[in-house]
Amino acid sequence: MTDHVGPQRPWRRRRRAWSVWSTVVDVEVRAEELDDTRADEAFAAAVDFTHEVDRLFSPFRPDSWVSRLRSGEATEPELPESVRDVLARCRSAQEISGGAFDPWSAGGRFDPCGYVKGWAADRLVDLVVEAGFPNVCVNAGGDVACRGHAGRGHPWRVGLRHPYQRSRVMRVVRSAECAVATSGTYERGHHIHGAATHRKPSGVVSATVVGPDAGLADALATGLVAAGAYGMRSVQRLTGWSAYLVTADRAQFTGPAFE
Repeated sequence: MTDHVGPQRPWRRRRRAWSVWSTVVDVEVRAEELDDTRADEAFAAAVDFTHEVDRLFSPFRPDSWVSRLRSGEATEPELPESVRDVLARCRSAQEISGGAFDPWSAGGRFDPCGYVKGWAADRLVDLVVEAGFPNVCVNAGGDVACRGHAGRGHPWRVGLRHPYQRSRVMRVVRSAECAVATSGTYERGHHIHGAATHRKPSGVVSATVVGPDAGLADALATGLVAAGAYGMRSVQRLTGWSAYLVTADRAQFTGPAFE
C-alpha cells in the first residue's frame, strides 16, 4: 500500500516596489503560506530603511552625513556607526579592487554611491528575513540580493540583461543565496571614473559581479567598468566570486556562476 501524494501547490508571493535613490527598489517574498499583514509590515520597514539610507549617505542632500563630511562640517569620529562602517568597507573595497573602485576619485571627496546601494540591498534582505520571511529577493536598481528559495526546491534566478537589447537576457545566475551587481555605460553613458585610469572607460559597456556580499559586488562591478579586463584579476583572487564583462565586440567571464 502506498500513500497518494497530490499535486503540490505553488508558493505564494508578495511584492512591493517603490522609488528612492533615483531608482526603483523591489522586494519580493515567497512561501507556501504568507501572512499578508506581517508582509505589509516588513515592506513598510523596508521602505523606511531606504529613506534612512538616503538621509545618511546621499551626496546630493546637503543635510546628509556624507555631505557634512564632504563639506568639513563633520569629522569621521562624529559620523553615525553605519556611516563609519560603510566608509571602512569602501576603503577595503578600494584595496581589493586594486584602486579601480575609488570613492574618492571626485576631487578627493567621499562618494559612496558605487558601494552603498549594494550594501543597502544586503541589509534589506536581513531586515525581511528577521521579520520572518526567509525566502526573499531584493533588487535595488540592478543590485540584487537573494536568500532562501524562489519555490520548493528552486533557487532564485537572476537574469543579466543584454546591454543593447532590453528584452534579451544574456545569462542567468541561479543561487539560493547570492548577490548580483551590474554596472554599465549603456544607460547613462560614460559616468564611471576610477583611480586606475582617471579617464572614461574604454570599450566596457556592462560588468556584472556575483558573490556573497552585495556591497563589495557593487564596488567591484563599478571598478570593472573603470578598469576593464585588467580589473578581472581582482575578482579572480576572491574564492567563489564570479564576473561577466561585456565590451563592444566580446564577452568574457570568470568564476563558478558562469561555468
